[in-house]
Amino acid sequence: MTTAYRAARVFDGRELLTSSNGMAVVVRNGRIDAVLDASAVRTDCVLVDLGDVTILPGLLDAHVHLAWDGSPDPIEQVRQEPKALTILRAANHAAANLRTGVTVVRDLGSPQGLAIDVASAIGSGIITGPRVLAAGCAITMTGGHAHCIGREADGPDAVRRAVRQELKSGAHCIKIMASGGALDGEDGDLGAPQLSVPELRAAVEEAHRAGRAVAAHAHSLESINNVLDAGVQSVEHGTGLDATAAHRMRREQVYLVPTLSAVESVLGQARAGTIRPDIGRRIALLAEHNGIAFRTALRHKVPLVAGSDAGVPGQRHGALPDELIAMVRAGATPRQALQAATVNAAALLGVITDHGTLDPGKRADLLAVGGDPDTDITTLHDVRLVMFEGRVLVRAMASSGSDAAHSTNPAGWRVNRTPDLRICLSEVGFVWFVGGEFVEWVGVGGDGLLE
Repeated sequence: MTTAYRAARVFDGRELLTSSNGMAVVVRNGRIDAVLDASAVRTDCVLVDLGDVTILPGLLDAHVHLAWDGSPDPIEQVRQEPKALTILRAANHAAANLRTGVTVVRDLGSPQGLAIDVASAIGSGIITGPRVLAAGCAITMTGGHAHCIGREADGPDAVRRAVRQELKSGAHCIKIMASGGALDGEDGDLGAPQLSVPELRAAVEEAHRAGRAVAAHAHSLESINNVLDAGVQSVEHGTGLDATAAHRMRREQVYLVPTLSAVESVLGQARAGTIRPDIGRRIALLAEHNGIAFRTALRHKVPLVAGSDAGVPGQRHGALPDELIAMVRAGATPRQALQAATVNAAALLGVITDHGTLDPGKRADLLAVGGDPDTDITTLHDVRLVMFEGRVLVRAMASSGSDAAHSTNPAGWRVNRTPDLRICLSEVGFVWFVGGEFVEWVGVGGDGLLE
């Protein structure tokens, strides 16, 4: 079946497309067939009118930790629980991302590399979730940053061996720890370089030999320069970035993943007194400087990619919209933020063939939101539809306004949308809730249409 989804606007990953007739994204056999003026949709297509919404590509979150749940001490929680429970939680976190329209996540460190297993389970159809690109265990020095989710190694040969072990385990990318971090032990130095340049180069060489990209955690100018010398593809966080390093990142097309909202979330935990005081002090220091680094990146046109760092204290999974909002608040335009979570992220993650834009032939991973995120980025929270591989997984109807009055679905059913009505779909059916009360279960076909 070929289905056309009509919307007031389409953001195709690069620019906003509009027409007086509305725009349509045509989906056929789980792939995007066309993006065109709604008046040009062929009469043999099933037409689904989504109303005053914007259709976007499914979003990509380039920095998550699926094993962590955003609690005040996720590291200790994972340490004390059975691995099976951690894996189940990670699977649930993956699904939470998908429900917000995030159809690809990159996990940058999990205990015992369990995110690789979650990725395999999703890829095999055992569980439902977004496409997961997992780094497995991060490569860190002995006792280094986040060694609880890392593989410790000292010296170039040991680092090379550690990378090979992650690749053997099925890692889709490699994460290296080039500095300390906010969640380190009480004596941790936030920006102190970790792993020498020869060690970093060994990791990058080995990853590149296997065709894998490398992401580097870096919280100081010295560590940023070290990873640039090593040849990484992305700098995570990038606190301390100066004009010279930013110019180099732009010239060499090294991406910055700033994780601004994660700093805000951990800082909120610190102010509430729910995390250790030493973490609070380090995160307050980060909060002073990461905005400066981000604006430096903007001025020098460093390529940007969005990553929520979901799982750290206070940062829930599915928080990517908050990261885009934080980027705009820090000086980016809404379009720059949207591109950071679509076309730029797909390029960095090596999945641009299938994700990141609405080009014909790509996977039909779609997000529809109320309003226009190209002018008001906060509308990303108003999720109206999530499609994954051509299947409608989430459909939420407006609860007020002209768009809430009524609509006619392709099967000719009249849907009267009452206040506080939400319809939640999966690939097997949907549930009606009115005022929080269960109303009815309705089965749907594989394309998300009423049976």
